[in-house]
Amino acid sequence: MRRRWLIWFVCGGLSHPLLAADRLRKPVVAPLRQVLNMAKGELQWEYRGKPLLVYAFADNQFKPYVRELYTLRGENVLRDAPADHLHHHGLMYAVQVNGINFWEEGDEPGIEKSIRLVPGRMGRNAAGRPEAAFTQTIHWVAFPHRKTADSAAVALLIENRTLTLTVDAAAGEVALVWEARFELGPNTPRVRLHGANYNGLGLRLPESLDQVARFVNSAGTAFAADHPPSVTPARWTGVSGTVAGQDIALALFARDENANGRARFFTMTRPFAYLAATQGLDGKPLEYRNGERFGVRYLLTVYAENKSRAFMAQRAAQWSDE
Repeated sequence: MRRRWLIWFVCGGLSHPLLAADRLRKPVVAPLRQVLNMAKGELQWEYRGKPLLVYAFADNQFKPYVRELYTLRGENVLRDAPADHLHHHGLMYAVQVNGINFWEEGDEPGIEKSIRLVPGRMGRNAAGRPEAAFTQTIHWVAFPHRKTADSAAVALLIENRTLTLTVDAAAGEVALVWEARFELGPNTPRVRLHGANYNGLGLRLPESLDQVARFVNSAGTAFAADHPPSVTPARWTGVSGTVAGQDIALALFARDENANGRARFFTMTRPFAYLAATQGLDGKPLEYRNGERFGVRYLLTVYAENKSRAFMAQRAAQWSDE
């Protein structure tokens, strides 16, 4: 009886000592769970036992990227390596550097070489919402240097990429902040960032959105139902449609402090649905010298329902305040 009394006392006077002991045995299950497989080059975040994000960074890839991203209901809103464009990898970031193409993957492309991935916090943010993060070091190297042991010595760019995932269950939102900080490799005197009008942070949308995706943006652009490729200056762009018969919506937000000012958003529904946040490098390349540092920061939000333009504008203001 003495042992049972001690358990009851420590638990703060639960109604029955045996009930208190039983509760002590049950582990506290965090809503977010991380599964990191270094051998496979894969990091997965789960929410309440279901996959929420899969990040792929294996050594045999051309670049690390988010391969899968789910709504809280369970629809994957990304498409990886479709037959028409094998280099379209879920949610990915790439541009061209000094004439080397890090976006497409033919004719000896540039390699975003994964060097180190460090899992960050797993828990809750200041608002009490479940949150997880990691930081990854990436060396951007030319194709002939893809197997060079000292990749830092031959790197055009050294990137420190931080991805932060937050779940707001009350709002039905999955939010992913993509932040990348760059500096030049120690032996690279200068770089010129350029590329096509879709180079930047791009995401290939699900096949069910092809030719029917509905776009809206902060500029109030009137998009045709099946519009061809276009680029529009805006602070954010949203897209909605259906996946497996269920409504979904995404919104991609950019910071004005990203270089080249107001972001440009590449959108298209025909022949397939695509969305990218760019810095307009096709019209105004960026140049940096050794010793300079620069970066980009974007927010992608995902919902298991349609969202109005007014809602997305309000979400943009909220992120700006953050």
